[in-house]
Amino acid sequence: MRDEFDLGGGPAFGPEFGPEGSPHEPGSVDDYDYRANRRFLAGDFDGAARLLREGVARYPEASNLFVCLGFAELARGEVAWARRAFEESLLLLPGFPDALLGLGESLLRLGERARALRVFELALEEGAEDDEDLLLPMARALLNEGLDERAVRIARLAVDVGPESAEAAALLGFVLRRLALDAEARLWLIRALYLDPRHHEARALLGNLLYEAGERRDALRHFVRLPADAFEDEPTLRRALELERAFRGDEARPRLEALLLRLEELRTGDGPDDRLLGELAAGPPAVTSGQLDLFRAGDDPAPDPGRQGPEDWEDVVAEMCLRSSNPFRTVQQYMRDAASRIRARTGIAIPHDDPREFLQASARAGALNIPD
Repeated sequence: MRDEFDLGGGPAFGPEFGPEGSPHEPGSVDDYDYRANRRFLAGDFDGAARLLREGVARYPEASNLFVCLGFAELARGEVAWARRAFEESLLLLPGFPDALLGLGESLLRLGERARALRVFELALEEGAEDDEDLLLPMARALLNEGLDERAVRIARLAVDVGPESAEAAALLGFVLRRLALDAEARLWLIRALYLDPRHHEARALLGNLLYEAGERRDALRHFVRLPADAFEDEPTLRRALELERAFRGDEARPRLEALLLRLEELRTGDGPDDRLLGELAAGPPAVTSGQLDLFRAGDDPAPDPGRQGPEDWEDVVAEMCLRSSNPFRTVQQYMRDAASRIRARTGIAIPHDDPREFLQASARAGALNIPD
């Protein structure tokens, strides 16, 4: 058993998923293992678990099937059942490192951290220390539980064992980022991209680190190499949009359209202004529809008036710009245009060089409702 049932070899699909079928004798342990793997990789975790339950009932001595069942149950969120399957495997084959890995992750999810860490140490002693396929999921499990210092130790072992592994280098970069060791994180992310230029997660994080360091042209060079559907979170996508508008202008219009479509795909639940201003108390009385019109040119939308401004004022203005009738403008262009409309309607001059001053002055002018 390896990370995500990576068993390797054989045809692309088992009997349920394609004409080639399983290469193993029907009904054998290997056949159950293979077909469950195909179901797991297809995202059919329930189907994989059902097949593996049938397999362990037929072959109760097959330790590896219990391990596969445990990981299928983990994927289904059935952590208690997963723990039981891993413990059954260890009764059959004590010290089995794959089962120890799964048991440790189950215990972590159940809140038994001290025991989980002891189990992970035992897994390392039993051979996981030299197996990248076990070290990577162990580091991820620790990272998911906020045990960053322990995760970085395991990630460093993984890059020692797999010096040519882009996945190991990228994971170490992610953990170092969590520990605010950004300079070293950048080095490992660059290493990951050298090994695999198509590692989108590493490229997205490296772009973010460069952006935050003020190296925005370098950040853009990475963002432009990401397909639109490779952006998995709105903050990264908004940064890419900002840089595309700032440095590429009209040349970037087809790319901007693709990124804006991706932004809409990522948006779920509350509207973007709710997510930007979430958990903020209600502000002063709501503005009138006439006041809201000051931020509109045609169908330009205004932010939710019943919210107060967050710390990151530029993000608010960037979001307003993205939702306007002309999202291809830079933040500065949007503020200048809005300030011009407000002055034309009210005679009040609105500063448009600084997002915070722009929003606060607009609020004082009655154009939107955020506090001083």
